[in-house]
Amino acid sequence: MAPLSGKTPPALRALFAEWPLVSAPMAESQIGSSRAAVQRNLALMEEKDLVREVTGLGRFRMWRIAT
Repeated sequence: MAPLSGKTPPALRALFAEWPLVSAPMAESQIGSSRAAVQRNLALMEEKDLVREVTGLGRFRMWRIAT
């Protein structure tokens, strides 16, 4: 995540350090980024196996830190 610019990547990392499960709306309200920025960064984090989507749903998705 280090090469990514902006406030969203470090804010998401900090949010995952505080909460075991994170949703896009929760991240949006907690860090003040747009829903698109949050979802884009969650997708990048998922591609890099940093987080995992745990609900298996199309809506109301939740992510956790990959172990």
